[in-house]
Amino acid sequence: MNPFKPFAIWIRPHRRHIAIGLFLLVCAQAVGATIPMLLKWAIDAGREGMAAAGSSPAGVDPGVQRELGRYALIIAGLAFLQWVTNFGMRWYLNSMSRRVERDLRSAYVEHLVKLPLAFFHERRVGDLIARATNDVEAIQRFMNHAFRMAFTAVLNFVISLTLMCTIDWKLALFSLIPVPITVVLAGLVAGSIRDGYREVQEQFGAMVARIQENLSGIRVVKSYARSPYEIERFVDLNDRYVARNRYLINIRSIFYPLMFLFNGASMIIILWLGGLRVIEGAITLGAFVAFNVYLTRMGRPMMMLGRIVDEYNRAIASLNRITSILNEKPQARGAAEGEGIRGEIEFRNVSVSYDGRPALQNVSLKIQAGSTLAVVGRVGSGKTTLARLIPRLMPPDSGEILIDGVPLEDLPLSALRQAVGYVPQDTFLFSATIRENVALGIDQKTRSNGAEEGTVDNDIDNAVSVSQLEPDLQSLPMGLETIVGERGVTLSGGQKQRTALSRAVIRHPHILILDDAMASVDTGTENEILKRLRKFMESRTTILIAHRISTVMGADRIVVMEDGRVAEEGSHEELVQRDGIYAGMFRRQHLKEELEEL
Repeated sequence: MNPFKPFAIWIRPHRRHIAIGLFLLVCAQAVGATIPMLLKWAIDAGREGMAAAGSSPAGVDPGVQRELGRYALIIAGLAFLQWVTNFGMRWYLNSMSRRVERDLRSAYVEHLVKLPLAFFHERRVGDLIARATNDVEAIQRFMNHAFRMAFTAVLNFVISLTLMCTIDWKLALFSLIPVPITVVLAGLVAGSIRDGYREVQEQFGAMVARIQENLSGIRVVKSYARSPYEIERFVDLNDRYVARNRYLINIRSIFYPLMFLFNGASMIIILWLGGLRVIEGAITLGAFVAFNVYLTRMGRPMMMLGRIVDEYNRAIASLNRITSILNEKPQARGAAEGEGIRGEIEFRNVSVSYDGRPALQNVSLKIQAGSTLAVVGRVGSGKTTLARLIPRLMPPDSGEILIDGVPLEDLPLSALRQAVGYVPQDTFLFSATIRENVALGIDQKTRSNGAEEGTVDNDIDNAVSVSQLEPDLQSLPMGLETIVGERGVTLSGGQKQRTALSRAVIRHPHILILDDAMASVDTGTENEILKRLRKFMESRTTILIAHRISTVMGADRIVVMEDGRVAEEGSHEELVQRDGIYAGMFRRQHLKEELEEL
């Protein structure tokens, strides 16, 4: 089995770098293997010169001195050449490892953003981040170090053993005694390292997830005085992470020293047997020195085997964690052409469940293009689920949704989402300026159409005016250029909602979905926003989800959701006269408003 096969898809695009790097590696090893043989010849030449000088009053022969000088210069030249080839080999192979890291992380993130919303309901953000950082880095380290060391080890072993056999094949056979023991030991610990490292990475993901959750919800943690409890939970996760690392440390603490022990035992055997061979005259002193240099070169791969096995199994465990995400099925892009969407929406017997708990049950609903449909109901009645289905943020469990008579799955995802402006309940703003957050909805369209900067500024001003964000900008230190902080932390809830509304309005969508988008603004501001939105909504299909009856009274049609079903349907006047759920909601809210006025 090819150990590099799991990585083939990632290293294949960088064949040129690998080919050049491996060629230079072969050159470096070939040059390095030549030096001990030159050393052998130099030592033997020196001994012959000393023997001759012992019987000659003139001392050492000048010819021998010149020969030793030539050997010294050749060895120095080869050492420099080895440095050059090693430098080139490291540059190309290290460059390859960084390119693989870039490709892997880019593919991972690109695939991640294509996955349906339901996927993220089941995964912790911290664990997904850990895979993009720690796991990718583990693969890069393997490609950078162990990949190079593996080929170096094989070449070193083959070349050194071959040259050792040319010197004394019997000694060479004795030097192989530790090899089978080392290979068997490496095979035994490989699985333990892989499993152990997988558990370490999973625990690291849990730890990062806890940090991410605490930082994201820092206001809740502080408001409810949960800091000591959260610290205790993190310390527990951290201790488990250290404990799982200790398991790997125990394996490596036994495995690595054994590599050195076996290699040392081999050298002791060769020193004893080789010394006897020199005394017997079977080999020369130079040959014995060269043999020991080759033995050291051959023993180095045996000692490197521990690190190679360690990093390889870390990389395999990390690659499996990343591949498990890449194997997740992305949201289908649709096959039909994204021609002009008018905005007629139809739900046919649509059902959705969360962990077996029904959120929508056989909902059938038709919304005419250009009309305004209001959706009201108690918390958990399925209003937000209904809204999320339209831009395909999640798929239905059963039933069918059509836009202009075309099944939602057959519409290109990019065209569908370009046609939908969605303001969710949970407003998310990026850590950027208000201008950048508002313009987020048109950045892609602006780049593709090459719109002028002035046109974009006008669109931003109009969107800000419609959402009634304009008065607040005057009180902010830098107006539209104010940095909102992470997740919009520097803005009030109402300001965040109006910024998100501006972001949707600026797109001029065919379908506008407002999911309780004005819950954080006062009634007066809400009325002003609705007044300015009416003209904007005239030619657009609008889904207006709200808890306030005052927000939905002017809608063409109102749907009342109850336990995931359409309980009532009609205009405001019709539903009040029907004296059902909607009428009860209307009376309660009307009474509440009267009491507040008192």
